[in-house]
Amino acid sequence: MLAFLPALCLSAYWVGGDMLLVLCALATPLFYVAFGGLRGWFEVAQSDDAARPTLKRVANDFLAIARHNGQTTACFQIGIAELDQLSSHFGTDSAAEARDVIISRLQSALRSSDHVFATGSSRFTILIAPGFRLRLDSLLDLGKRLRAAAEMPLSLGGRTQTLTACIGIASSLNFGRNITADTWVASASDALEDAVLTGTNAVRLWSDRLSRKHQARQTMQHDIVAALDEGRFQAFYQPQVNLRTGDVAGVEVFARWDHAARGILTAEEFLQAAQSSQQMTRLGRSMMLQAIATLQAWDDAGFGIKSISLNLSEDELRDPELPDHFTQDLERCGVPPDRVVFDIPETVVALRLDDIILRNLTALSELGCGLDLEGFGMGGCSISKLQQLPITRLKLDRSLLNGIEACEGKQRTLRAALAIGDILGLPSIAAGIETLEQHGVLTELGCKTAQGFLFAPPASAADTTLWLTKRSDAKHSPEAAQLRLIK
Repeated sequence: MLAFLPALCLSAYWVGGDMLLVLCALATPLFYVAFGGLRGWFEVAQSDDAARPTLKRVANDFLAIARHNGQTTACFQIGIAELDQLSSHFGTDSAAEARDVIISRLQSALRSSDHVFATGSSRFTILIAPGFRLRLDSLLDLGKRLRAAAEMPLSLGGRTQTLTACIGIASSLNFGRNITADTWVASASDALEDAVLTGTNAVRLWSDRLSRKHQARQTMQHDIVAALDEGRFQAFYQPQVNLRTGDVAGVEVFARWDHAARGILTAEEFLQAAQSSQQMTRLGRSMMLQAIATLQAWDDAGFGIKSISLNLSEDELRDPELPDHFTQDLERCGVPPDRVVFDIPETVVALRLDDIILRNLTALSELGCGLDLEGFGMGGCSISKLQQLPITRLKLDRSLLNGIEACEGKQRTLRAALAIGDILGLPSIAAGIETLEQHGVLTELGCKTAQGFLFAPPASAADTTLWLTKRSDAKHSPEAAQLRLIK
């Protein structure tokens, strides 16, 4: 009808002149709206919006079709950790552009009937249209194709950004007929979480066993908060010994959980749950305060322990208030900063270093704290990056010592790692020494300090104090000159 408006206005002008032309131009649209002429346009716009696919709508449709036809459908969850850092490095617009590129790449690896949704800053959900051949092997092959598409390097701001993807898969074959879309998608998310915790590039398929594992992890996450409130986490200590003199140069602090039902748990048993429950900063601060109090007690006993080494997680390194909290704690306890050494994971420095982490490392170094690069020797951190960081010591990875007494190749690797430290002016400490043969090789190659079960396992403050007392008494005994003191 509106298409005829110019003709009506022209006819009105011929018949009645300017006045009738104005009335016709105004009255015709008003008449059209008053009698519902635009209703159809709004209905079309609303129907277009309603037709736009959403994750829940497509999931419900795919499940219904699969049930009706006896087919299989699958939900993939893909997580790309590096995308979380793109906003801080390149800005929100570049991060959004990167997500669009990845969605396009994922869609190119799929059929036109499959759907890709961005479900977070670094996560994507893919729904595979129902079919008769979506068995386990097919899903795993599809997962490989999707990971290859997701991990293609991105070019942003003139720099190439490498990506690593983890994948969780939930197949409708693993559920009953009454499975809901929400449960289905959540199961794929649980599988992705297990893949992320497993390691880089991992793929996990949802199963009943994985579901029970996820529920146990959630229970542990809840228990960790209660255990921190109750003070059930204890600091354990492992001595760091000078290989030539036998003197105790320092101790490393390890977190242990005195679990009410399972006894003493090591960090490997609860660390992932602590990270997932976002309790790493609180746990780290608890360990630091306990270690400082123990160090002061050892000072009063005259043991002469020079330093304590504390592990810093990535969560703690990303805390902008880390230097301030640490400074306040030391001032309150009266301990000089140069008696505290922080262990920095090499993986964080090599793969996920950003401005906040670099700022915190620099601030801790300027305070006078030592910084150990933990896990050195596995090839993760380049020499050029080492030169840019305020690292004060290299902590050689324990894997370098496994079988070193009988393997010339490992001895060459260890010699090369020690040489890098010498070139950069960084002393080295070896972790995980267990045998006298390893002790001899390390001494011969010039490593000055080590820690491991050869000297003592991580132990409570009371047990470590007893160990230090016995060692001190033995060193000052008349027979000490005839003994080669190792334990």
